Amino acid sequence: MRQFLSWRYWAALGVLFALTAVLWACQGGSSPTEVVINANSRRIDLIAQTSTIRSDGTWSVSGGVTHGDATAVLQDGRVLTLADGTLAESSCLFPDALNACVLLADTLGDGVVWFALVAAPAEGTSELELPAIKTLVAGVTYAQLTNGWEVPLLDKVVRRCKEETPNLTAFVQKFADRHVTIVDLAQAQVSAVRCIGQ
Repeated sequence: MRQFLSWRYWAALGVLFALTAVLWACQGGSSPTEVVINANSRRIDLIAQTSTIRSDGTWSVSGGVTHGDATAVLQDGRVLTLADGTLAESSCLFPDALNACVLLADTLGDGVVWFALVAAPAEGTSELELPAIKTLVAGVTYAQLTNGWEVPLLDKVVRRCKEETPNLTAFVQKFADRHVTIVDLAQAQVSAVRCIGQ
């Protein structure tokens, strides 16, 4: 009940309503298909390996939402609440296992708006491989991947390919979906791209 009466709760609701109104006004005559495409774009502002996912009962991610409440304990000690009904997706088979997953999330303050759980990289490496970059956005500070996720970029992204390209934009245009995107978990940003098969 205390959370319901908190000014932060009402402020967060107000921001969400304002954003919804702005998006509705900006869409204008957009077709329903365009709205769905925009809804699939997820700006990720938190990337971290989990120590474990804890829940009191049966917890799962299916149909694009969470079922039940859970707590994500991150390796750096932070603890996040994953509330029932949170928009989500998961390809991590054993989220409650030790160091098994990486959490990528869109957050609002301390709250998780949307998240994805993916399998952690092999032990001994801090490089997480994600799908190819589709386009560069926000002044080349974010990359939109082919799955719609928008991940932050380091100032210098290494291009691991036999063929040289003058910059990241040229690399993305030339190799399209023939590369993988690599996130350095220590820096929580894209550090490299690698041509498939190299």
